[in-house]
Amino acid sequence: MPKLFVIAGHGAGDPGACGNGYTEAERVRVLAKRIKELGGGNVILGDLSRDYYRDNGVSTLNLPGEYEIVELHMDAGVPTARGGHVIIYSGFQADDYDKALADMLADILPGRSQMIVRRDNLANPERAAMRGYGYRLVEFGFITNAEDVKIFNTRMDDIAAGVLAAFGIKAAENKTEENKAGGEDMGCILSVEGTKTQYYFDGKSIHAFTNGKEKSVIKKVCRGIIDSIKLTEDEFKDLKNVLKRS
Repeated sequence: MPKLFVIAGHGAGDPGACGNGYTEAERVRVLAKRIKELGGGNVILGDLSRDYYRDNGVSTLNLPGEYEIVELHMDAGVPTARGGHVIIYSGFQADDYDKALADMLADILPGRSQMIVRRDNLANPERAAMRGYGYRLVEFGFITNAEDVKIFNTRMDDIAAGVLAAFGIKAAENKTEENKAGGEDMGCILSVEGTKTQYYFDGKSIHAFTNGKEKSVIKKVCRGIIDSIKLTEDEFKDLKNVLKRS
């Protein structure tokens, strides 16, 4: 049985795709942490504060041979586009892990005409191939599709367990009551480059902290909160514009 190294896409100031009141970077980090929680010692969680694309992190990894890499993303497109799929390096054929992931996505997040796609124009698949790592980039639906986002949020444990099962890893039986009831992890803390103000983003609205005590309380009561995602001023404006349209 292999072990898993999980990379959450974007981050380090890059929110990724935005839609339905969420950012891609925040959502896939919640999923990544859930995969780690359910996978325990069989999973290494990549540094959530990093953007492994922009800092070339895949090229500097030093993983034992039994590790497989999964990079988590969500797609964006027209509001009707939906479904998840698996992306692999163009020089490779899909392996059993890729096929198992594709089957899981077809069941939970259907909608794609092609469940496994080979690409030669993405940096991290090529970087992993050059290092000899087993790697796939997985798009867990469209963040711009309301139904995909609803499924992603309410079936978070099923998706996380499905990722683990694709690699033969049994998920721990420790689903929280919130997850059993379809609850979700609660937002992230944002900051804007060049400013001192920090904000709590609950997935739908942005709330400025007035003091450090408020931030401490939010971190205490909100399970799985990400601290902190740094945005440029333009990215922060874009996020607010997206929320206005939601």
